[in-house]
Amino acid sequence: MNHLTPATLGLTDAGVPYSAAFDDVYHSADGGLGQARHVFMAGNGLPAAWQGRQHYTIVETGFGQGLNFLATWQAWRMDAARCQRLHFVSVEQFPFTRDDLALLHARYPELAAVSAELCAHWPDLTQGVHRIWLDEGRVSLTLLLGDAQTLLPQLQAVADAIYLDGFSPAKNPELWCLPIYKALWRLAHAGTTLATYTVAGDVRRGLTEAGFAVERVDGFGGKRQMLQGRVARAARREPAHQGERHALVIGAGLAGCSVAERLAARGWQVTMLEAAAEIASASSGNAAGLMHAYYSRDDNLQARLTRAGCALTRRHLAVLAGASHTVAHDAGGILQLAKTDAQAALMREIAERGNWPALRYLDADAASELAGTALARGGWWFADGLTIAPPSLCRANLSRHAERINLRTACHVEALRQHEGGWQALAADGSILACAPVLVLANATAAAQLLPQPMLPLQDARRVATRVDAATLTAPRVALAGDGYVTAALEGVRVIGAADYDGDLAAAEASNLVELAALAPSLAPPAVVASRACARPASPDRLPLIGQLAITPPPEQPVHQLYHLPRLTGAYAVLGLGARGLSYSTLAGEIIAAQLDGEPLPLESKLIDAIDPGRFLLRQRRGAQPG
Repeated sequence: MNHLTPATLGLTDAGVPYSAAFDDVYHSADGGLGQARHVFMAGNGLPAAWQGRQHYTIVETGFGQGLNFLATWQAWRMDAARCQRLHFVSVEQFPFTRDDLALLHARYPELAAVSAELCAHWPDLTQGVHRIWLDEGRVSLTLLLGDAQTLLPQLQAVADAIYLDGFSPAKNPELWCLPIYKALWRLAHAGTTLATYTVAGDVRRGLTEAGFAVERVDGFGGKRQMLQGRVARAARREPAHQGERHALVIGAGLAGCSVAERLAARGWQVTMLEAAAEIASASSGNAAGLMHAYYSRDDNLQARLTRAGCALTRRHLAVLAGASHTVAHDAGGILQLAKTDAQAALMREIAERGNWPALRYLDADAASELAGTALARGGWWFADGLTIAPPSLCRANLSRHAERINLRTACHVEALRQHEGGWQALAADGSILACAPVLVLANATAAAQLLPQPMLPLQDARRVATRVDAATLTAPRVALAGDGYVTAALEGVRVIGAADYDGDLAAAEASNLVELAALAPSLAPPAVVASRACARPASPDRLPLIGQLAITPPPEQPVHQLYHLPRLTGAYAVLGLGARGLSYSTLAGEIIAAQLDGEPLPLESKLIDAIDPGRFLLRQRRGAQPG
């Protein structure tokens, strides 16, 4: 369940933001911006430290009102020699609401531009990792909302600088402790720096024990001293991709187009090969699909993944629209109806106890009123649910950075060959179609035929989606989901589905109409435009396969964790998205691009592990090992 508690806005008599819960102020009485610039920026050698770099990553404890981030972002914007991309990662257990942030930032008119952009993209306050793109995608803010001792050990990033902030050690000892310092050291490299406003003895000793070398230097304002530090001994880590930034992507559906866009946004050159004559020709070819998060009583892996994926897709649509690449979609919400009375009771419990900002439970009467037609039961109302045209999203992704993406359709890859320069895609006659140092498989179940060595247990579930004339289906007024579904109207059609397909298209179409009648019994049958069958590639555990491909280790090599598995050099996959391509594809592209460039990942490590393509190989190997 989501038990994140927003911060309560308070001010001292001197006008300094104050937390009654911690009985402490958010920054020095001498000024929050001055503290941010002197302690945290200058304490880490900024802006000089990021100059000339491709990207630079800062990890912060305690986002608070965001002054450290805004001051850093503003300085980055004003620096002509700045790094190409700035990544800022911050953990916060008690975040402010968007309205309170705006009130706090209004005290700093010099930050008006960056504050307005941050507040416009401020996420729903739910636990977990939230990735936000700012400044035309050149700045990323990764917010870890929740307990630092839980989330920091699950962060996958390489920190160039650390802002050790938060309420004072005496007021908030849980943030100033050895486990936190060790979690930060794990993120460091040999050149990582650190700065904090406190010189408390326990803090100095803890940082030293964790692997940092710290010293006292002149403090800010009325505080005589502060701490600067750097890594005394660095952890060993695998380097990010160091070669030519060129990727070969196989498949041009939602998965492949999202990967191509996320890589091209970072300056990569991408060669895409698609076997069909057009993009989005398989499961990504339906005229419309539904996108909403999944919720569970225990907030399980699928719930957390879909929540993160849907949030990122919504932000991505806004980014595309801002760049004049419009995606056909409807933001009118989705109503998911309970199938039984018992499920209705569970849905009510989850919605009411979970405190989810975008989820409500509606009883049958309220749901019927919203839908404009009689419904047998109530269910979940996803206020942020979307109907999206997948082909439109694919086209927008490819057009945003078209100069860096070379798309070749009607180009069937018969085989793949690894060579010393990377990967080659071969035609049926053995000729080389394309080559690149990095390979990304995004071609559904066909991936297992191209690379049989990694264990890719994917199966196609064949389904039929039926387009109906929207003019003949004016109700329900919103998209519905249940045993079947009906989308909102896009470009004059609505889509219903998705019946099993056994080769009889007419029977599947009739089944879709029966399911629509079961969702909303009072509706007259709509006029059918056409039906199409497609395959939804899914994995045995119903989670996608996203990340670097693993290969079978030698029999004598013990394998107990995912990091024990050998990996196929330069080979990645985005596979098995199933019925959630709209929810997962943008997130998948961001993960692959971040892994290749050594950027902070947009998910906790538990979720990254849950979608690792090597997990099935690990399970097989564990089952074959004693103990």
